[in-house]
Amino acid sequence: MPTLEALRHTLATVEELRSIVRTMKALAAVSIHQYDQAVSALADYDQAVRQGLAVVLREQAMETGVRNLVLTGETPEVRSTAGRPSAIGAVAFGSDHGLCGRFNEALAEYLAMTLHDRPEPQRWVLAVGVRQAAALEEQGLSVQQTFYTPGAASAIQQTVRQLLPVLEQWREAGVIEILLFHNRHRGANSHEPAQVQLLPLDPAALSREAPPSTRSLPGYVADRAELLAALLREWLFVELFRACAESLASEHASRLLAMQAAERNIIDRLMELNAAYRQQRQEAITAELLDVVAGFEATVE
Repeated sequence: MPTLEALRHTLATVEELRSIVRTMKALAAVSIHQYDQAVSALADYDQAVRQGLAVVLREQAMETGVRNLVLTGETPEVRSTAGRPSAIGAVAFGSDHGLCGRFNEALAEYLAMTLHDRPEPQRWVLAVGVRQAAALEEQGLSVQQTFYTPGAASAIQQTVRQLLPVLEQWREAGVIEILLFHNRHRGANSHEPAQVQLLPLDPAALSREAPPSTRSLPGYVADRAELLAALLREWLFVELFRACAESLASEHASRLLAMQAAERNIIDRLMELNAAYRQQRQEAITAELLDVVAGFEATVE
């Protein structure tokens, strides 16, 4: 049986741990809110970029007879990729820190399953998050580059600027298809793995996802190649930014769930320790009373 002093020390330690868990819960809740706001802030701009790309690509596809956009040379162009051996690139957004359940492992399994049946002879994998990179390695995937996750919504832009040159290097190395993998926040502290095809672009898909907000047909007067290149840069930035923000929101949602479970376990442990402490204290008081009674009886005799 532990002594009263040992029980008091254990109770104090568990109470401190409970305070830490409560603080982590509060930080996770605040972080979820800021990253969800960052995603919402992109909505209107994202729709404008999608509509612009849909118009330009549709017109260029009508002239060339093909529909998917690939990157060649200094400017993007529309041409068929059928029958060509190619490499596939995968960008996975995870976490640098733990205490978030199977957040990284579930995404790594989803990515590995998606790439398992792909016929591409080469696979280029990039991870945002040290723990995500480790989870991908456990799935047998070779991670070429790893970046740290941003610590706040204001730092996402810098991370995206670090990723864009890497995608450019992939393009020059012959990567035609690029996929984004991240956990998407679904509300109520839940999330699920998601996949986004970054390239090649499909004008029909863009038109379905971003219907015109007015009855007027959008048009343009700038040079088509220059406009397409500018819109494509914005498309890449918006998609990478959103994937990173949604991943961070999902990470903190997973951490919040983990902290809630930890707090429940701590409360149960505190109840057990308090019951044991009260029992030990009562036994100590009873023993002291018995000693007093025995001493009094010995004195009377």
